[in-house]
Amino acid sequence: MLEPAMFLGLGAVAVWVYVRYPRLRPSSILLIVVHVVGSFGVFALLPTLLGFLLGLLPLHAVQPYVVLLLLILTLTYVLLSWVWLIARILRDLGGTPRGGHPAATEH
Repeated sequence: MLEPAMFLGLGAVAVWVYVRYPRLRPSSILLIVVHVVGSFGVFALLPTLLGFLLGLLPLHAVQPYVVLLLLILTLTYVLLSWVWLIARILRDLGGTPRGGHPAATEH
């Protein structure tokens, strides 16, 4: 139950960031793909980063908070990059016509 709730909550945060901060959206599909690949790379390197960071922390009581913070940030970035990608694809596919013959009007 915790995992679906976490994904729904972080997905809602990603959609909120998409709607609230349109200036953060990448301008081209190539940049969006770079963000998607980068987000998966950061998420894949998260266990290594946590292993390094948790060894540096002096208090063991702080470790769960660091793990949760970094997990929440990276998962939100993964979901946000996918929101950017899906929104761009839908915009490009379902946009208005970009040419062709003008429609004839009847008088």
